[in-house]
Amino acid sequence: MTQTIMVIHGMRHGKQNQILGDFVNELMAGHKSTIHLSFLESNTQHLERVMTNLIHEGHQSFQIIPLLLFSAQHYCDDIPNILNEIKQTYPQIEYRMAQPLATHQWMASIMIDHIIQVFKRVTQVDRIIFIGHGSSVYDMPNIELNQLMQACDVFDKPMYMMMVYGDYHFKHLLQPFLLMNESILIVPVFLYDGFLVNKVKYEIAHMQSSSKVHYAEAINFDPKLSKIIEDRIQEIEVLRNVSYST
Repeated sequence: MTQTIMVIHGMRHGKQNQILGDFVNELMAGHKSTIHLSFLESNTQHLERVMTNLIHEGHQSFQIIPLLLFSAQHYCDDIPNILNEIKQTYPQIEYRMAQPLATHQWMASIMIDHIIQVFKRVTQVDRIIFIGHGSSVYDMPNIELNQLMQACDVFDKPMYMMMVYGDYHFKHLLQPFLLMNESILIVPVFLYDGFLVNKVKYEIAHMQSSSKVHYAEAINFDPKLSKIIEDRIQEIEVLRNVSYST
């Protein structure tokens, strides 16, 4: 039987992994089969350890579900490198890896809902700015965030894309807008309101500004995220069945 392993970034220290694990377990409580949680940063549940333990139990077929939004370093390098190393040690195994989450068509629905919630409490918004993680190496996160932003362009407001890292760094691009004496809505495109979102808010609060800044919620394990994850799992299962039949 194929085993499903979800990969979360995580942290080696503190309680974040436990908190994230609890969120995911609650989110996927209704899923029909077992999902094994693993982390890229963990002393006890690292992806390599979780997968190796399952191999020792006799499992040889795996579907890997990265709880990652964009095709950046963790998705393109870190996870594939770990999987390749395991494959070298256990050549009999097979695995498939799902697409990142933000490229799913339903992700726009989550972001639109969060923007609407802001409009319910804010009387005026002049422009909407999406801020993602970004990358100083990969271009795909820029392309993927832009596509997501375009899919959310239903509010008849100017929309812009910025990043924490890379060419679209928010500290450079945001400053002119902050001096326009406007009402700006920041949409953090992150899985949850964690360290990076708080970092963005802190740095914006300390930038010179004559504008009013509002924030939408991050994804924060929105219930719709479980549907996206289930769809990613289904996509892999379909591909696997097609490969078996040919």
